[in-house]
Amino acid sequence: MGGSEVAWPCIVVYAMMMISLMLNTQQIHGALPANTQKLIDEANERGPYLGLVIPNSFEMNPLLQSPNFTSTDLIIDFSGRRFRFGTIANKKVILVMTGLSLINAGITTQLLLTLFSIEGVVHYGIAGNANPSLNIADVAIPHYWAHTALWNWQRYGKGPKDELPLEANGDYTREFGYLNVANYTVNVTDGSSYDNLLNNIWFQPEEVFPIDGTPEERQHAFWVAVDPHYYEISQKVEDVKLEGCLNSTTCLSNIPKVARVQRGASASIYLDNAAYRGFLYNKFNISPVDMETASVALICLQQRVPFIAIRALSDLAGGGSADSNEADTFSPLAAKNSVTVVVEFIKQLSAAATISIRKKMGISAVACIVLSAILMLNAQQSNGALSAETQMLIEEANMSGPYLGLVIPNSFEMDPPSAIAKLHFKQLVYRFFWRFRFGTIANKQVILVMTGLSMINAAITTQLLLSVFNIEGVVHYGIAGHANPSFNLADVVIPQYWSHSALWSWQRYGKGPQDELPLEANGDYTREFGYLNVANYTVNATDGSSYDNLLNNIWFQPEEVFPIDGTPEERQHAFWVAVDPLYYEISQKLEELELERCLNATTCLPHTPKVARVQRGTSASIFLSNAAYRSFLYDKFNITPLDMESASVALICLQQRVPFIAIRSLSSSLTGGGSGDPNEASKFITLASKNSVTAVVEFIKQLSLHQLLINH
Repeated sequence: MGGSEVAWPCIVVYAMMMISLMLNTQQIHGALPANTQKLIDEANERGPYLGLVIPNSFEMNPLLQSPNFTSTDLIIDFSGRRFRFGTIANKKVILVMTGLSLINAGITTQLLLTLFSIEGVVHYGIAGNANPSLNIADVAIPHYWAHTALWNWQRYGKGPKDELPLEANGDYTREFGYLNVANYTVNVTDGSSYDNLLNNIWFQPEEVFPIDGTPEERQHAFWVAVDPHYYEISQKVEDVKLEGCLNSTTCLSNIPKVARVQRGASASIYLDNAAYRGFLYNKFNISPVDMETASVALICLQQRVPFIAIRALSDLAGGGSADSNEADTFSPLAAKNSVTVVVEFIKQLSAAATISIRKKMGISAVACIVLSAILMLNAQQSNGALSAETQMLIEEANMSGPYLGLVIPNSFEMDPPSAIAKLHFKQLVYRFFWRFRFGTIANKQVILVMTGLSMINAAITTQLLLSVFNIEGVVHYGIAGHANPSFNLADVVIPQYWSHSALWSWQRYGKGPQDELPLEANGDYTREFGYLNVANYTVNATDGSSYDNLLNNIWFQPEEVFPIDGTPEERQHAFWVAVDPLYYEISQKLEELELERCLNATTCLPHTPKVARVQRGTSASIFLSNAAYRSFLYDKFNITPLDMESASVALICLQQRVPFIAIRSLSSSLTGGGSGDPNEASKFITLASKNSVTAVVEFIKQLSLHQLLINH
């Protein structure tokens, strides 16, 4: 038997093995499993649905137990989330629990709108309260929502008249005002010219990428309005009778009411501080303060899906009574009242839809039913659920996978890659208007996607990438500020661990490190990771004065995570997220890489940039130009790079069990310090971006080489 006759069976077997491995990989990493896709398709044929997005189980359980909710017993588990199907007032609904925080609310809402045929979203739960005219267990329905923890933290010595870093580029603005930390100093001697090194915190809008916009071209949104029709209908629930008693012996002194209000605010902050609560009310006329709604609002805004939020108030944030566990005490009553109002709202929504059809068309009841069916089909095609054309494109792409996902914050970080730009990329414009670019680097198939700035954008983009495509791993790269004085501008750093350092429990004034945090006993919050004491940064106070600051202590908290190999709706917690061990080992080979030191022929750095593996990086939706807070992060957590996206990408990859690494080039000498030039970051962005790309391309080459050696 000739050599070729022996080789053919081996080639066939090898090919079959490779196809099998590719299919198995496709089922493990990204790309909807066939059985899940079938369930989703069958569910969507019966849609559209009203999506009910709920933060926690104690807010969802009263609805599950309500006689007004009829379960269809269909449950679809996907990507660590559980989607429950049923009806309320003859309206088909999908219930999904997000978990705590803006990141979790964002990715859950995006999954809901991506997978299912959704006609609108109702978000409900409990909230803190900033409005002194409202009381515990009242239900508030705001007209507008804002994410009030996307900040530009100004360096000390700069003030309201000074331009912010990157303001000229349109990245940041002074339009929405600022919090001056020193204004909350107390117990200082009269006449003292006290100040605080933490200086000013400027409020920023989110970058948004609407489906009817141009992919990768950002817009901005600070205040997000709820749907006008939904808000009009909500007026009809203001007379709903609410419960005022926890039990036969514990009743509120005020009868709870439903009130439509002007504004609500969200942040990944459990707010138990009266000073900051008072600031939000006085500055923005905020009533409910929570940790999820603005994220849901921002996703619905971008997807052009009708949205409303209904929140019951569990306490007066940081005040109201001397009991810091007030929220824990009245949470069950507030949760019950929020469900009561949601059910009534859905009843009114259903009634309004029926009346509207009959009035506008002047038709019989039988004809109305037929028309309703047609409208449902049209809605199914327009809101939520992947179109058939998009599904086909994704399936074709996945057949050629798996891919390495390259997740990139901004266009200026994606544009410089000379090693990438010379390649021919196919472009797939996903129906939710993220642009996924397909190509190869060092014989490895890659998908590039731009997230936009902030933790929310990074989270939802990464979740989409991993949910619909066959992804073997994720490389996240870009520029960053930095906190480590042993590094320099344009150095490239590769941390082993990442954390989200802006999920906080903001402690009420008068409480200290020895005092239990609200909801700590439930396992919701912890004192494990330490705190920032705002008063410690007071300067120029008269010697001997016992100064303090009403903003008190900020405690760092871990994220709730819901891994795909865990039980849906059962949270775990993560503060430090490790990058993939193999990826980190391979990254060691980058440390001898030669990097650029010159912007152009006349502008060069005095040092030669280097690549270094470091212990820790951190992310928050904060552009940090403040030296005091930068030093705190370095001293407390041994942080090197500081950015606005990496930890979000890390948290999604952790939950999806996808290998991950982040490579960041430092764009300033030292965040909030280093030089006297506050626009240093803007000046050296190009050089830092180029160096990050150089390191990424070399990493992919080394990864490909490693995998080639393993396969042989």
